[in-house]
Amino acid sequence: MKRYIFSIMAMMTIALTAKAMSFTQAQREALFLTDKMAYELNLTDEQYDACYEINLDYLMGVSTVDDLYGTYWTRRNLDMSYILLEWQLSAFRAATYFYRPLYWDAGCWHFGIYARYPRRTFFYFSRPTVYVSYRGGHSWRMNGGRSYYHGRSDHYRRPADSHLGMRDRFNTRTDRNTHINRNTRTDRNTHINRNTQTDRNTQINRNIRINRNNQIDRNNSRLERQNRFDRSERGSSTRVTVSRGSSVPSRSSSSRGSSISSSSRSSNSSSRSGNISHGGARRM
Repeated sequence: MKRYIFSIMAMMTIALTAKAMSFTQAQREALFLTDKMAYELNLTDEQYDACYEINLDYLMGVSTVDDLYGTYWTRRNLDMSYILLEWQLSAFRAATYFYRPLYWDAGCWHFGIYARYPRRTFFYFSRPTVYVSYRGGHSWRMNGGRSYYHGRSDHYRRPADSHLGMRDRFNTRTDRNTHINRNTRTDRNTHINRNTQTDRNTQINRNIRINRNNQIDRNNSRLERQNRFDRSERGSSTRVTVSRGSSVPSRSSSSRGSSISSSSRSSNSSSRSGNISHGGARRM
């Protein structure tokens, strides 16, 4: 009896401890869950918006442990059956993290989707168009206990041959981005190789110019030394010639001077002779 009473008290404690999620938390968790459903189930844009609304209504309705797989969970599954194709519904039921997304443990809510997708900040797609505006207007409670999606299956279900889901676009975009990145990387490598070759050619041309200038400088230095040597040779020859030329006139001058002296002496001698003769004649 005591054991039974304790079990009832424990259940009441859990029921009182569990509480409904805030709208912000339910909104965040519904977005993450629906994003992964959109990729794995290849949802269309219309299905993406509807799945987000259904998941958000379910999370906002759960406030106790009994609500996990009770009325709100049953209504959620019915709504999903109205908007999903047969193969999508089968994949939805086969994935526990989609089919039973929420469980209670150790006094708090847990989401099974994070066991498969641990990166909580990673999203395949952008937010649904109704992310900001939806506030439960399509829930069972707001539609008098009936499903809003019942009777609207044609709006959400496209024929299999014309079904183009968000995963198809995502993979195509990924392939295109991969191709673009590969081309960009190839162009970048080509540009780098072209620049490297240009730099190499520039360096070669620079070395050629330097070697040519060095050769010109060496030739100019050789010519300058040769010209200096030639000027020095011409200067020494000129000095020798000038020295020889200056000595001749000195000897000529000496001869001329000696001749003049001899002439003077002869004249003087003649004068004296004349004077003597004239004087002797006068005495006679």
